[in-house]
Amino acid sequence: MPPITLNRRAILALGGAFLFFLILSGAVTNHVRPDIIQKHLPESWRSTSNLPPPQQDPPAEPKQEGDPQQRWQEEIFPLAKAGKVPKINPKNIVKDNNLKTPLLIGFTRNWYLLEQAVVSYLTAGWPASQITVIDNSGVMDSNLRGLLTAKNPWYLNHTRLTQLGVSVKRTPTLLSFAQLQNFYINHAIEQDWEYYFWSHMDVVVISKEYQVENYKGLYEGAVDILRTALDERRHWALKFFAYDYLTLVKVEAMKDVGAWDTQIPFYMTDCDMYARLSMKNWTMDPVDIGHIFDVASHLKDLAVLYPAEGQESELNTTRFVDLKLELERMMKEKLDNKGGRNYWQARQNGGQGEPFWRNPKGFERAINFWIEKGRELFRLKWDYGDCDLERIGRKYGDEWTKGSGN
Repeated sequence: MPPITLNRRAILALGGAFLFFLILSGAVTNHVRPDIIQKHLPESWRSTSNLPPPQQDPPAEPKQEGDPQQRWQEEIFPLAKAGKVPKINPKNIVKDNNLKTPLLIGFTRNWYLLEQAVVSYLTAGWPASQITVIDNSGVMDSNLRGLLTAKNPWYLNHTRLTQLGVSVKRTPTLLSFAQLQNFYINHAIEQDWEYYFWSHMDVVVISKEYQVENYKGLYEGAVDILRTALDERRHWALKFFAYDYLTLVKVEAMKDVGAWDTQIPFYMTDCDMYARLSMKNWTMDPVDIGHIFDVASHLKDLAVLYPAEGQESELNTTRFVDLKLELERMMKEKLDNKGGRNYWQARQNGGQGEPFWRNPKGFERAINFWIEKGRELFRLKWDYGDCDLERIGRKYGDEWTKGSGN
């Protein structure tokens, strides 16, 4: 029997059929069919390699009865979504200010609290052009590309921040608190800043509108503190507005003590940094410019942070009085919670299957693990476990020189 032979056309036909079978079966591209990949990419990304523009909010999911997470999936600034951002009180706008006031606000999770914090700074007079949100969500460019949904803890709405005039800068990967602080310092050095402000994302700020006579908005107070600090030529490192909920930082001081110790990633890293600054005679002064509330929940509608229409120039209105009472209640609720002041961080748990998704409960457990390891390392470093290092006689350079093994 003669051997079976195939001409070139038959071979090509068989090969093409086999490749077609592989594509259909998902054997190509890591077992994911190309049509499925295309379905989950933004339309503009499918036809070009350039970054697509940020996407608007995804449509709200239908409410489910008894869904405890629904509150995390609602729009809390409907006017902004409709393109109608209200006007702030003109008395909060500082005119003829020649000082830069860069404000960095770090974000890891919970878009709603971040948006609330940003809007509160804007309504207190802080220029949007001077505010930068540091996206430390650890999801690379997923938020920029609009690949996450609002129920995802690490979702960040670039479109909304751009609409408000606020900038966004991404960290290269997820950073610990100490690493994030050093990221701020490095960013300031790159921008040739001598100083900068930074704030937490779980705060709400308001001015003291009840001080009608000689009124100064919160932002104007911050400018006055900065101007005084620059004029006094003192050896100052930090100005604390309600501890570090809002902080003015001198870059020279941070560099002088070697910046933050990233081997102490979370709690106790502030004790370490502030002690080292004090040991080198850098001062850290408490100052007061307004109300800064530490909160774990959000207002139902952020429009309440703006003056009511027709009352833009009025102070201490019923709206303001009610807002202050509500923020005081929210802060008390956070401080009184039996789960600790950070209980809010692991409550949002949507977004499974989206890029870089992590189990929020596991993420929180991992952070708590490193918090304890950081406390342990602090004790090893200083041979002491509390913040009052100078009271017990520790001096700059004493780190790693006492205790067993040294």
